[in-house]
Amino acid sequence: MTAKWSTFLLPVAALFLAAPASADSTDDAFIAALTKNGIVINDRDAATAMGQSVCDGFDQHQKSSVVAMKLKARSGLSLKQSSYFVGVAISAYCPEYAGHTDASTRWLLPAPPLM
Repeated sequence: MTAKWSTFLLPVAALFLAAPASADSTDDAFIAALTKNGIVINDRDAATAMGQSVCDGFDQHQKSSVVAMKLKARSGLSLKQSSYFVGVAISAYCPEYAGHTDASTRWLLPAPPLM
């Protein structure tokens, strides 16, 4: 009986003792691009989930400016950072939306001083 149990338990033990799967290379590149631009990532899983939610916004036909503003409100990022985040998320998770950005946030930029 012991031989039968050991042949059963070894594969089961191997499943539980196996090293955890390495992080996804897409997620790694996404996080690296954000941190390279100075965006601090405190929770990798939350950041990647938020990055993937950017694609959901585009799937729902939202403009990139709306997606960036929602991200800004949820994350505390600046508008510049959230816009960059949207661009990186598109590159990483939904490249089919590359080039679908709009310019409707121009009104947020400060106007030149009047002379």
